[in-house]
Amino acid sequence: MDPLKIPFGLSDIIIGEGAEAITFDGAAEFQAAGGDLTLTPQFADIVIADFGESVFDQRLVGWSGAVNIVAAEQKIEILAEALAATEIINDATSGDPVGLMDAKMGMSIRSKAKKVTIHPRALGTDKSMDIVIYKMASNGEFTRSNANEQGNVSIALSMFPRDGMNANEPGNFFYVGATDPNAPVGP
Repeated sequence: MDPLKIPFGLSDIIIGEGAEAITFDGAAEFQAAGGDLTLTPQFADIVIADFGESVFDQRLVGWSGAVNIVAAEQKIEILAEALAATEIINDATSGDPVGLMDAKMGMSIRSKAKKVTIHPRALGTDKSMDIVIYKMASNGEFTRSNANEQGNVSIALSMFPRDGMNANEPGNFFYVGATDPNAPVGP
């Protein structure tokens, strides 16, 4: 038995990719509390009339998923992840983010969705237990306490199918491990 394979402690949670990624890794960004992940298969019952209302089988018809992160610091970029139905206000001269505003009616939450990677810190560079969700965005509420106590920013992300999805094939929502089953193959 490998003691490092026993789930324990915080995970790095990365929202997005490249230079725009927000990385909760205990160095770039901090978590005020541990995050959590929920992946839930959705099934439709198959009922055979000969057996009354008994469920004969269930068929997979979809997935729902959620990631919750409690950010220790309030920044415009972090607030934008907590409230995907917003637009960042950029400084007219520098282009730097200086604020946040509500998005126009009818905007697509899916268009704001980003890849989310959850990597157990105890595993170091071993990505064998990484969980990667292809597309997630916040579609929930934002609440902030203004009491005489530590505040934080809760980010509740919901899962969407990946770009290029194919309902006739597996691998449309997430994968576990170091190998993306949908990675481009080529030279």
